[in-house]
Amino acid sequence: MISRELQRVSWPRLRRPSPEATHRALLFAAVILAAAVAMTLALLPIVSGVGRAVKDFDGQFLAQDGATLELPPFPERSTVYAADGSVLATLFRDENRKIISLDAVNEVTRDAVLAIEDDSFYEHGPVDVFSILRALVANLNAGEVVQGGSTISQQLVKNVQVGTDQTVARKLQEAQAAILLEKTYTKDEILELYLNEVYLGHGVYGIGTAAEYYFARPTKNLSLPQAALLAGMIAAPEAFDPIDRPEAALGRRGEVLVRMRDLGWIIEEEYATATAAPMELSSARRAILEGASEPYFVDYIKSQLLRDRRLGRTPEARYDAVFRGGLKIHTTLDPALQEEARSAIESYLPNPGQRPPADPSSAMVSIVPETGAIRSIVGGSDFAKIQFDLASDGARPTGSAFKAFTLVAALEEGVPPGKVYDSTEPIFIPECDDWSVSNAEPGNDGYMNLWDATQSSVNVVFAQLARDVGPDHIAEAAARMGVTADLPAICSLTLGTIPVSPLDMTSAYATLGNDGVHCTPFAVARVETRFGKAILNQRPSCAPAIDPEIAAQVTAMLSRVVAGGTGFRANIGRPAAGKTGTGQEFRDAWFIGYVPQLATGVWVGYPAGQQYPMDDVHGIEVLGGTYPAQIWHDFMAAAVAALPVEYFPAPPPERAGTVPDVRGLAEEQAEEVLAEENFTTISEEVDSAEPKGTVVAQSPGPGETVALGSAVTISVSNGVIPTVAVPDVAGLTEAQAVATLEGAGLSAAVHTEAVEDGSQDGVVIRQAPGAGVTVPLGSTITIVVGNFEPPPSPSPSPSPSPSPSPSPSPSPSPSGGG
Repeated sequence: MISRELQRVSWPRLRRPSPEATHRALLFAAVILAAAVAMTLALLPIVSGVGRAVKDFDGQFLAQDGATLELPPFPERSTVYAADGSVLATLFRDENRKIISLDAVNEVTRDAVLAIEDDSFYEHGPVDVFSILRALVANLNAGEVVQGGSTISQQLVKNVQVGTDQTVARKLQEAQAAILLEKTYTKDEILELYLNEVYLGHGVYGIGTAAEYYFARPTKNLSLPQAALLAGMIAAPEAFDPIDRPEAALGRRGEVLVRMRDLGWIIEEEYATATAAPMELSSARRAILEGASEPYFVDYIKSQLLRDRRLGRTPEARYDAVFRGGLKIHTTLDPALQEEARSAIESYLPNPGQRPPADPSSAMVSIVPETGAIRSIVGGSDFAKIQFDLASDGARPTGSAFKAFTLVAALEEGVPPGKVYDSTEPIFIPECDDWSVSNAEPGNDGYMNLWDATQSSVNVVFAQLARDVGPDHIAEAAARMGVTADLPAICSLTLGTIPVSPLDMTSAYATLGNDGVHCTPFAVARVETRFGKAILNQRPSCAPAIDPEIAAQVTAMLSRVVAGGTGFRANIGRPAAGKTGTGQEFRDAWFIGYVPQLATGVWVGYPAGQQYPMDDVHGIEVLGGTYPAQIWHDFMAAAVAALPVEYFPAPPPERAGTVPDVRGLAEEQAEEVLAEENFTTISEEVDSAEPKGTVVAQSPGPGETVALGSAVTISVSNGVIPTVAVPDVAGLTEAQAVATLEGAGLSAAVHTEAVEDGSQDGVVIRQAPGAGVTVPLGSTITIVVGNFEPPPSPSPSPSPSPSPSPSPSPSPSPSGGG
C-alpha cells in the first residue's frame, strides 16, 4: 500500500546546492526523516490501506484511549466603541487578533490558504506522511528549506501547544498532539482555529485582522488576489510583507495563484486576471488597529478598566481581560461632540505648543449632569508628542472658578446672598495667616453683596467670606460635589490656588446643574465578552451632595456671571450658568459652565509646568473670560443646538428681616444684635456728646424691613462734643432764623423787643452768642425779634351839637338897654 501511495508523489529533479544550504537542508531533512521513520514504524504492519494505517497509527501513538486536546482560547484584541457604535480603538499587547467564524471567511480565501498550506486537509488524517516525504525531497533539491510537511493540524498544535524546536522528540509530540486535536475538533473547527491563529506580520494575528489591516475590508469581501496575498504570507510574514517588501509579496502571491490553478481550483482566466491585478493595499483601518482615533480618551478608558475589579480580581487578570480577552467596550463618547470640541479649541488656538511663542494648549470635558456620562473629553492636541492627559490627569490652579464652592459652603452656613462686604483692595486678613488679597477684577471700592461680588469676581469679598465660613467647610463642599483632589483647609482655597483637573471641576459644576445631586463621571457604558455576554453595565452612580435650594441659589448667582459679568462671552442665548477663573500671572485660565442638560469645563494654559504666563497671546492677556469663555461658547452653542431650551429651578425667595433698634447701645453690642438678625454692620464714627462708643444713630432705621445680609450703618459716638459756629441770623425772620439754627444743630430761644422801626417787626435784631462764635452742638442761641407797636392815633374832637334857634328876645326896657 505504501509503495502504491509513494508512486503518487511527484519527485522533483535534484540539483547541486551550496555547502551552507546543504547543511541547513540536511539538518531539517534529518529531523523530518527521523520523524517519518518513527511514524512509519509505528504504522507497521499495515495490511488494509491508508485509512486502516491511520487508524492503527492513531491507536498505537496515543498514550491513552479517549484522550482529547482542547486548545486554550487565543488572545484576542479588545475593541473600544464610541456611543454611536463607531470603532475608536483596538486594545492588545502582543497579538492583534480579531477572532472570526469560518462562515465569515469566503471560499476563495479558504481555498487560497488550503492550496498553499495543506491542499489535502479534508482528505488526510492528522499527519500526512506522504507530504513529509515530498517536503524532504523538495528541500534537498533546493538546498534549503522551501517546503514543510506539516498538516494544518500539526501547524496549529505546533504554534499553540508544542513549540517550534527542530527535534525528533518535538516532531513526535506534534504528531501526537495533532491526532488528539482531530479527535477533539472537526475539520471545519480546526481550519477556523488555524485561520484565527496564524501570524501575518505587523503584530497582526488571524486572517480576519489581516484583511482589515492590509485591505480595510472584512474577510468575506476579499478578492482572489487579496486572498492569495494573505495566504502566501503565512509561511514567512516578514519575508512576504506587502508593505515593506512588495515585490517579494507579489512573487509569493503568484506562487499561491499557480498552486490554485494547478489544483484546478481556479480557471486560467481567473489566474491571469488575478496575476495581473495590482496589490492595492489600504491603510483606512490601519490607524485604528495600530492606535486610536482618540488616544487621550482611550488611554483614560484603559486606566479605568484596569482598576475595575469587575473585570478581574487581580491586576494580572484585568490586564489579560482588557488586552487579550476580546472584550467589546462601549463608551459614552459622542464623536460629533468630540469634533465640535476640537474645532472650537483650534479656532482660537491653532498652533499649540509646550511654551511661547506657540499657542497655549486647551483641555475640555463635557458631562451629562443627570448621569455623569462623559460625552466629550479633549486631553491634548498631539498624543505622539505629549502622552499626558491634561483633562483627566492635568491638575492646575483653578483661580476664581473655585469660588462656586465657597458660595455653596457659605449658603450652607446660613450666609445670605445679600451679605455685603467691603470690596476695597488690598485687604489684610490676620485670621488667614496674615493674608493680603487684591482683586484680579476691579472692585468698586465700596460695600458689595455676594451677588455683585460673584458677577464681578471680586477677590477681596471672597477672601473675607472664606474667613467667615471657614476653609474646611469650603474643601468639604467641593469634595462632596465631585472634586477628588487633596484640598488643604486654607483660606486661599477660595481663589483656586490648589490644582484640580478639568474633569473634577466639570463634574463638580455638573452637581449644580443637577439640583445638587452629584453623579460620578464615567466613560465606559458597557463591556461584553467576545460572545456578547455583558460583564459590565454601568448605571449612573448618583447621590445628593448639596441642598437643591442651595444649588438653585448658586446657579442663579452664576447665571449673572454669564449674562453680564466676567463670563459674558460665554452667553449662548439660553439659560446658562458658569464661572471664570484666572491663575496667578495669567498662567492658567478657566471657564466652567453648564445648562441643565450638559456641563462643560475649559482650561487653557501651557502644559510644560506653570512657568509660562499667557500675557500676550495673539495680542491679549488670557483671562478666564477670554479664550476659555469663547471656546466654551462655540462648543456649547453647537452641542445644545438640537436640545430643547430648559430653565434652571428658581432660587428660593430672598429672605428679609426687620432692622432692630440699636441706638443707645455700645458699638460692639449693636454689632452683635445686628449679626444675630443676619445684618451686616457698617460703623461710622461721629462727634457726639454721648459716651464714646455709643450708637447715636442708624440707617435703615428701626423697624424697617430689608433683605437679610444687607448693611445697617450705625453712627457711633467718639466722645468728642461737637462744636459749631453760630450762624448769622440777624435780619432773618423768626421762622428763618429758627430753621437756620436748627439746621446747624442749635436750638433757638426767642425773645421779642419793642422796636420803633416798623421794618424790624418780626425780624431778628440781635443774637447771643453772636454770629461766628463757636459753641457746642445743640447749644441754645438767643435771638431777639423786633416787635413794632405803632403809636396810638389822637382821638378826634366830638363835633358840636347844633344850637337850637334862639327864641325871640323881648324888647329891652328903656331902663334896660336902650
